[in-house]
Parts: sequence; structure tokens; C-alpha cells
Amino acid sequence: MMTDHCVDVLIIGGGVGGLTLAQWLTGLGRSWRIVEREAYLGGPLAHSQYVLKWIPGWPAVSGRDYMAAIVAGIETAHCELACELTQIQRNQIDPAWRCQLSNGRAMVAKKLVFACGAAPVSPFAPAERVIVGPGLQKIAHLQTGDRVLVLGGGDNAAEHALILQEMGCSVVMLVRHALRASSVLAQQLRASQIDFRVYGDALPLNVSASGIELFGESYDYAAVYYGYQPSTVVTDFPVLYGPEQQISRDVFILGDMTGPTYPNILLTQGQAAVVAKQIDHALSGD
Repeated sequence: MMTDHCVDVLIIGGGVGGLTLAQWLTGLGRSWRIVEREAYLGGPLAHSQYVLKWIPGWPAVSGRDYMAAIVAGIETAHCELACELTQIQRNQIDPAWRCQLSNGRAMVAKKLVFACGAAPVSPFAPAERVIVGPGLQKIAHLQTGDRVLVLGGGDNAAEHALILQEMGCSVVMLVRHALRASSVLAQQLRASQIDFRVYGDALPLNVSASGIELFGESYDYAAVYYGYQPSTVVTDFPVLYGPEQQISRDVFILGDMTGPTYPNILLTQGQAAVVAKQIDHALSGD
């Protein structure tokens, strides 16, 4: 039978937020473990070849290279990969959380941090020809000449529309009311050959195995960029909440990408530093 492993902080999520937090906790002399459901660290950026042009001090670096630099500073032996949190119990005598993992191990931690990010939103049922949310790996299989319908008017939609055009795809971009992308991206869109349209509220999208149909026109793929919804991992465990449905003071949420300023790597990393300092202060008083 495996014995419980005790740490100061258990981090659920091995993306940019969780990894940055782990680095800060190491510097503060706090012990930690990361639980990551994928078999690798780094989240979606780990496989992104897209150049992150907007990160100061990292000119022309890809998301993959940026994450590789962060992962290089992590003690991977402290990471439980291809693993998920299955059960949480509260120890009332010695305040701590006992967490059961899908690999059979049990961790006891004084503080829990959920760094699970968020999931992309789509009103359409998952389908082979419907791409939901950003990530170059999701569009890498598209080919020159493919006719792609891009739905959404934010930065992600604009960036991917421009990338798809560079790949040789024929792109039609539909926004509900107005373009919300940054002025730089909006200017690039207007200077491009992308067919930009406003559709209002009704969107009778017809998805089949052979393609997409909308307003009498046919497309090979639809790419949906409708923002994010919070991760539901926290709400899966009622024990984390008090009688007033307030989350426990020993539980922290890191990297919520549902606000207007997210997703943003730098803001997530900054928030990780703040959470690390808050945890260190709290542990010093425990």
C-alpha cells in the first residue's frame, strides 16, 4: 500500500500558470507537487509553433520554445503526469487536504492551487470538421485551398484567420456584431484578402461529414473562437466550499482565462507570483 506524500502545495495543472507557480514556490523554500492530466507539461503552448510576437524580451520565439524554457527550470520528478485528481478529503484535526490521484497515489497538502485554465466555448456539437478554440496544432492538418469559416471577432479569431490565409486557405470571417480584435490585428485583417462579414444573431450552421453549410455556401471547416468558460474541476469537489458556498481560504484559483484580458501568458505568470507570495505568507502564519 502506498503511503501518503506530504507537501506544502498541491498544484492541479501543469500549464504556464502551474509551472510558474512551482518555480516561485521553490524559490520561497516551499514543497510542491504538480498533477497534470496530460502526459507532458506546458499545456497547449507545449506544441505550438506559432511565434509569440508580443512577449517583451522574447522576439520571434514560438510557444513551444517559450514553454520549453520554463519546463527546463522544473524538477519533473515532482510532477504526476497523465494523472487526475479523483477525490479530496479535509483533515480537520491537522488542517490539510488529502487528495487521491488516478495513479493510485495519495497526496496530503496544506494548500491547493487549481491552475486548470479554462475550456473554449462552442454552441456547436463536437464534429470532425468543427475546430474549437485556439491552438496551431488544431489547424495544422488544413491544406492549401481549403475553404474555412472563422467564427468570432476577438484576437484569437483574427490571429487564426490571418494564419489560415498564410497557409493558403480561403477564409471567410464572421462576427456577430463588430470586430473586437486589437487595432493592430484589425488593421492586418482589413489589409488582407480575408472575406469579413457581420451576421447578427442567427447562425444556422449545418455540419455534416462532408463539410459545413451556412447561408447557402459550403465550407470545408468551421473554426470557432467564442471565448472561454471556467474550468469545472473545482466545482467537482463540494468539500472545497464552506456553508455559504465560499471557497476555502486554503484553495487558490490561478489563471482564469474568462475575463477580457485573458488568455495572456504574462498576466498568468504575474498572477502565479502573487499566489506564491500569498501562500508563503499564509503558511508562515499556520
